[in-house]
Amino acid sequence: MTNTTAPQVDWDYTEHASHYDKRADYSHDAITALLTFMGCTAATAVADIGAGTGKLTKELLKHGLTVSSVEPNAAMREIGIRNTRGQSVSWSSATGEATGLPASRFHAALFGSSFNVVNQMDTLLEVKRILVPRGWFACMWNHRDLNDPVQRHIESIIKSFIPGYSYGLRRTDPTAVINSSGYFSPVRSIERSFNWAMPRSDIVVAWRSHATLRRQAQDDAMFNRVIAQISSYLADFPEEITVPYATRIYFAQLAH
Repeated sequence: MTNTTAPQVDWDYTEHASHYDKRADYSHDAITALLTFMGCTAATAVADIGAGTGKLTKELLKHGLTVSSVEPNAAMREIGIRNTRGQSVSWSSATGEATGLPASRFHAALFGSSFNVVNQMDTLLEVKRILVPRGWFACMWNHRDLNDPVQRHIESIIKSFIPGYSYGLRRTDPTAVINSSGYFSPVRSIERSFNWAMPRSDIVVAWRSHATLRRQAQDDAMFNRVIAQISSYLADFPEEITVPYATRIYFAQLAH
């Protein structure tokens, strides 16, 4: 099932969609630990909300789950459909606040790098609606290790153009928000560090998909200058660069 209606969203990823697949995958070990803890077994029905190009959806499908992927951006969704064609997944056009999914249907609702771009309280209420009793909520992000010298230098490049640059909710622990909703048992977390080998060109392309950076650049010209400076810095490195990441997951079970 594919719904092609375009819902209203605050974050438009259209210009970033073609670059998004160059980003690192989530840690397989972290996802496996999460699904094991939540009791997901073969064919368990789960929702991937804000599914983008299918990064998390593909990982869930590897575990044999039945996935309903929700993505409001048409360009991202088109790539996601192509990336998961022929597998146990349906795609639809909707938002985290109003998924359009049936009530009391899903064992888990997961947000891969998307819980930071929704109205979080409205989204948690919607998650409560679509989950089965004692179902699970989970949100996650991949964070580069900013103590790594290469990543630290890239940060200095960005801040030379945008002195007040901030990752905002992408790097903010959502535990207090989730707990304050009153819908869930106390939040748990999983973190797994990993290294991701990337061609230099893919690192540059991945930065082009970075909507937070694009939002805080004054205009396209500044954004392109930042990307060009990152590309110039990386030009002296080997063709393949190892980037240190951590997948950080926050999850909680419906209280009743």
